[in-house]
Amino acid sequence: MLADRILAVQRSPFYSIMELANKRGNCIYLHLGEPDFTTPKHILEAAKKAMDEGHTHYGPDRGSAELRQLIAQKIKREYGADYSWEDEILITSGGQAALHIAIMSLVNPGEEVILLVPYYPPYLVNATLAGAKPVFVELRSEDQFIPDPKAIEKAVTPRTKALIILSPNNPTGAVYPADVMKRLVELAVSRKFMLISDEVYECLVYDGLKNTSALSFPGAKEHVVQVNSFSKIYAMTGLRVGYVAAHREKLIQFLKYHHTVNISANVPSQLSCVAAMKGSQDCVEEMRQAYEKRRDLLIKLLKGIPGIKCNVPQGAFYLLADIRELGMPSLQFAEYLVQEAGVVLTNGSGLGYEGFVRISYCADPKLIEEAMERMKKAVIKLQSSKRK
Repeated sequence: MLADRILAVQRSPFYSIMELANKRGNCIYLHLGEPDFTTPKHILEAAKKAMDEGHTHYGPDRGSAELRQLIAQKIKREYGADYSWEDEILITSGGQAALHIAIMSLVNPGEEVILLVPYYPPYLVNATLAGAKPVFVELRSEDQFIPDPKAIEKAVTPRTKALIILSPNNPTGAVYPADVMKRLVELAVSRKFMLISDEVYECLVYDGLKNTSALSFPGAKEHVVQVNSFSKIYAMTGLRVGYVAAHREKLIQFLKYHHTVNISANVPSQLSCVAAMKGSQDCVEEMRQAYEKRRDLLIKLLKGIPGIKCNVPQGAFYLLADIRELGMPSLQFAEYLVQEAGVVLTNGSGLGYEGFVRISYCADPKLIEEAMERMKKAVIKLQSSKRK
């Protein structure tokens, strides 16, 4: 006897891929959005020091005062927006918790949540758990997966409660231009819905671009909730610290939900985030440059695989490879790659976008080279078998 809300959530077909990979062995995994770098030493030392000093008890439910102050200062410095550290920043146990808290606190059953396709799967899961109706707006690879505000506006109805965006984007790697972000914020303001802006990859942009936060524009505080995290940019996914920035009237309500889930975020991890923010940011830039080089390597190698195309992603650490010419559904292709080549990718159908596979370049360049060589041989074999 289970709740209808959880039965409404579909188990990801990607689990079948992982089961195949576990049985096969000798696989190269290019499916996870997890940095392969070791967490910078000064961040780890801060967590160790916190535990040695006995900071292993409950912390404030809103999060470390010092960490919230640093986040508010960053928002002012980088976005030009004023957020009170005392009552407009909430520290959570990772970005996933921040997302869940925001959606469950904002959305009523039966209301509509607009999702851009391809989507990050937890967006759909959280909307479903909230009892919302997902409304899909499909993005086009021909447009570099940049959303068209006019198309989104057409999807808005009196039941629209929220639009969820993610820039830099997972799974496409797209970075939304400032004018697009501005128009999306203006749309939320004019049509009176909430814009949940997931900005966990904000520092990971390439080709000289600069990321634009949704918090940068007038009216944002009343209509935008920013979800953010320390996991990706500092390579500290396992330390589980994220945060929400929102108007105090909303944040006090978020706090109720947060308190029932975690009481407080991990205290030693929060103190490691203080060290991350106060310390040199050279480590972030070094990792960003490494990802950019890996991206360039991956694109170069993909160009040598017949029947596969891709855009040049400008942020995060993913790209969507177009496999439509191969004439095989993405889940079937992903399973074939595991069995034939020992390469693990993410099927686009699991992201709401058939005909594509997501490739993560959070891996050593040598592994990327080996994976693409295996993939090339497998694709050529596939094409040869179809011609017979």
